[in-house]
Amino acid sequence: MVGVIAGVAALGYWDERREYAAALDDFAQEQATLARSVADDIQGRLAQTTAIGDGEVSALLRSVNHLGGPSALTVLAETPTGAILTADGRKVELPELSRALAGGHATVRLAGVQAATLGLPERTAMAGLARLDAGRVGRWGVAVVASAERQRDRERWARLRLILSTALAAALVVGFGGHALRRQRTELELQYELEVSKVERERDERLARLSKAATTVTLASGMAHEISTPLGVISGRAELLSQRVKGDEQASGAALAILEQSQRIKDVVQRFLNLARGGSPTLQDASPAALMDAAVALVEHRLEKAGVRLLRSEAAPLPAVRCDPTLLEQAIVNLLLNACDACSRGGTVEVGARASGDLLTFDVRDDGEGIAERDAPHAGQPFFTTKPQGKGTGLGLAIVNEIAKCHRGSFVIERQQPRGTRASIRLPLERRAV
Repeated sequence: MVGVIAGVAALGYWDERREYAAALDDFAQEQATLARSVADDIQGRLAQTTAIGDGEVSALLRSVNHLGGPSALTVLAETPTGAILTADGRKVELPELSRALAGGHATVRLAGVQAATLGLPERTAMAGLARLDAGRVGRWGVAVVASAERQRDRERWARLRLILSTALAAALVVGFGGHALRRQRTELELQYELEVSKVERERDERLARLSKAATTVTLASGMAHEISTPLGVISGRAELLSQRVKGDEQASGAALAILEQSQRIKDVVQRFLNLARGGSPTLQDASPAALMDAAVALVEHRLEKAGVRLLRSEAAPLPAVRCDPTLLEQAIVNLLLNACDACSRGGTVEVGARASGDLLTFDVRDDGEGIAERDAPHAGQPFFTTKPQGKGTGLGLAIVNEIAKCHRGSFVIERQQPRGTRASIRLPLERRAV
């Protein structure tokens, strides 16, 4: 704003000085024309004179001084002897005027002090100059001097207009600038409030996630404690049963399956509890095909009961993946069960794996209705579910998400076109031979 005001003031001052200089130039031309007219008049009167004294010169000057009042204009004469005479008979010393006449100049500017010696107002004066040849009485110089009072008044008014216009421009700039600053301040305050609201909302969401995570840890600890007792009873009874049916191959196989699955439950619960407490998974090389085979073996009876067809697809050969096989197998199981629940009878679930660059991806697809796009970003959050009341806990995909994260991978679920859902576990891959 200061720069704008300064620019307006500088432009106005330059224009005011330009106008004043132009007015003085015009005034000088008027004085030069007037001086030539007066010189012609005086020359005609002196043409018949053979000798003239200072008194006669003063009288002659008074006779031609009718062109203006004594306070505005006066006529001077420079005699052949170099003396400068005024209309009231005085001899004055005006070196600048004498030099200008000698140099043949048409005009000369006189300072206020010099103008005052001629009886003019103490303002800048402009003298129009002319030379004349009076024959036998020699060569004379004539100066018609007038005060530049009107031009000075015009300059003052111009300066006053400059001050007023600068003040008006400053007021406008300050007014509009102040309005713009207030508006900008309002916008910044609003933006600040929005940012604060956003930060508070994100903080609340983090607190909610932490609260859910804490709840998950508590549930996992409680589940491990509550499951251990009945699991021990099941394992003990299965061992007794296996001893009593040693001669029955089918019964022995059933008892062995009970023991194996009881141990699997124990291992899975302990590993989940370890993850919930911030532990790290036990990593080893595993075949993607073997992981999918094990997961399919655990859930195929559920899909057969639901009337859902299960397909397998994978690129061969696939490199080994560094993982905790028990956890990753459970993650694939959760995806298969979730896909089965999404299908109606006669539907299809497809499980497969593919490698691309340094990434191994397990994909589970279904041809159900498909997850809503607004729900996909929340599918991996604890306790989020779109299933009816009593049909889901909202922990299955949350467990998948945590297992993927603890393997430095990611879990992605997305709607497919025209229908269906694809859920993927993406893990970093180290190229190894299986």
